[in-house]
Amino acid sequence: MTGDLDTALLRALIAVARRGSINRAAADLGRTQPALSLQLRKLEQHCGQTLLQRSPRGVSLTAAGRQLLPYAERIVSLAEQMRPSTPAAPASRCRIGLIEDLVSRNLPRVLADFAAARPGLQLDIRVAPGRELSAAFQREELDLLIASPRVAQLDAAPSWVVECPLPWLAQHGAMPAAEPLPLILFAAPCSWRDAMLQALENAGRPYRVVLESSSLLAVQAALQAGLGVGALLSDEELPDVAPLPREALPPLPAVPMALYRRARSQGDPALDQLARLFFRQLSQEAW
Repeated sequence: MTGDLDTALLRALIAVARRGSINRAAADLGRTQPALSLQLRKLEQHCGQTLLQRSPRGVSLTAAGRQLLPYAERIVSLAEQMRPSTPAAPASRCRIGLIEDLVSRNLPRVLADFAAARPGLQLDIRVAPGRELSAAFQREELDLLIASPRVAQLDAAPSWVVECPLPWLAQHGAMPAAEPLPLILFAAPCSWRDAMLQALENAGRPYRVVLESSSLLAVQAALQAGLGVGALLSDEELPDVAPLPREALPPLPAVPMALYRRARSQGDPALDQLARLFFRQLSQEAW
């Protein structure tokens, strides 16, 4: 990589990574599709690597693209902080809604980066089930919401969607010997609970529920204790818990995580940065 790098090229990469489509990214940036494609080619030439790959599902980042993305986010964020302040004062408080599954692994990293950039801003974080947070968002009690769109069921279009893997997990990554399959579940409503049950029923695999809870900590404790198998949104790096071999049970579909944002908060630099940080962190957990 040689020479100075135009931040507009990095913005192009970030937009495509968020939207999963060059056409949608071009619309967000106010550019034509050919102009954005040209910028992406220039960035790949600059890096000397292929950063994007196309598939029937859209455009996604290659390994090199995923490696570059967090640096692109930080460079663009720093460039925006250097701009002269606008007449509109930034919000003094950010109200964020998160489902519990995103808290233990993703939140500390996001908050550390955010606090370093904006130490004077107050964060109000509400952790609750997706439908409860969706209702709070509709009541305008939240500025940002990150939840599964399958559960949130909001009319508003999300700012971005990230597909997160849903692995089967068990103590030491070993299939329990007990039959029928001992199953650890989140309480309904939960879209990946439904996916687990549907996958087992489609495969004709008998099971029995040994624990059902709305608490992430309870589900994690049951997995660590070896009570049975379950599935979490991501491998939470639990001691003594690991993914099962791929052939052990029918595969589970990826879970979409979406960020919703109040329309009146658009253009607020603090919320812009927070949305980018969450996208960067969840993208690192994605396929």
